Amino acid sequence: MSVHVPILLSPIVAALVEPFSKLPTDAPPHAIVDCTLGGGGHTSAFLKQFASDPALARHRVISVDQDERAIAHAQERFRQETDEGKLTLLHSRFGEITGAIEKMNIPVLGMMADLGFSSDQLEDPERGLSFQWDGPLDMRLDPTRGVSVREFLRKVTERELEKIIHELGEERFSRKVAAAIIQARRDRQLPDTTLAFAELVTRAIPPAARFAAKGRKPIHPATRTFQALRIHINEELKELDRLLERVIILVKPKGRVAILSFHSLEDRKVKIAFKSEAFDALTKKPIEADEREIAENPRSRSAKLRIAERTSS
Repeated sequence: MSVHVPILLSPIVAALVEPFSKLPTDAPPHAIVDCTLGGGGHTSAFLKQFASDPALARHRVISVDQDERAIAHAQERFRQETDEGKLTLLHSRFGEITGAIEKMNIPVLGMMADLGFSSDQLEDPERGLSFQWDGPLDMRLDPTRGVSVREFLRKVTERELEKIIHELGEERFSRKVAAAIIQARRDRQLPDTTLAFAELVTRAIPPAARFAAKGRKPIHPATRTFQALRIHINEELKELDRLLERVIILVKPKGRVAILSFHSLEDRKVKIAFKSEAFDALTKKPIEADEREIAENPRSRSAKLRIAERTSS
């Protein structure tokens, strides 16, 4: 059973479903593409919205995830909807779905991507995505592709590692952290587990800076390093570039795209993409969770939602 709580659900659903209500009554079925299925929260909301209105019932949802477990869970949860052809599930990175979507020959009028990890993924110790639970130092969303963080750290140079932690984690003590990791490797004491690795990173950061506040909430000293390594191992920024350059242009004119990002590197890329001639940004500033949602779902604190409408370009 999924424990994930979808973030900013109402504004996303309202924005993406609205263009469907403007279609002529004799228009063929159109689709919303959920590029990041995760726990299925947004997909479920789209399906319910379509099912609740007879005028929208003909429309479809296409949901994508590179995580085989997310696909398997969705196959069980949405068995009726997939059997009825209302939902199509794709096991793929979202940057690689262009051909598959085009083969379906169904117009895309809405698309969303949640660039964060789902609670199901973060709270699964076997994935090694978080230092909240002890698990193998892996961090891959798709364990059949690429190498684990542990394998990566066995070969990376100190200079390369420092650059990754600095640029992708925005960690100001990146040099100290990288040096400590490489020294541990030289001493044959490179950790195999998330908790031990988090301890190593924490020791590398000056004590006075270990629990510096981000806004009103202190963050764990290993947070930025874990973020950087997750982004690197899963090629998240490269995938985001593919999404913004190749995939969102599948949306028809007057259709909409909604993207949830969780750090400045992602949000900056989305903001730039939505300023192109192909899109009209509907959110001049990103939508953020209110205090009530943050209290109910602390992971929504850093979420930024941008929405754009496809132009005729």
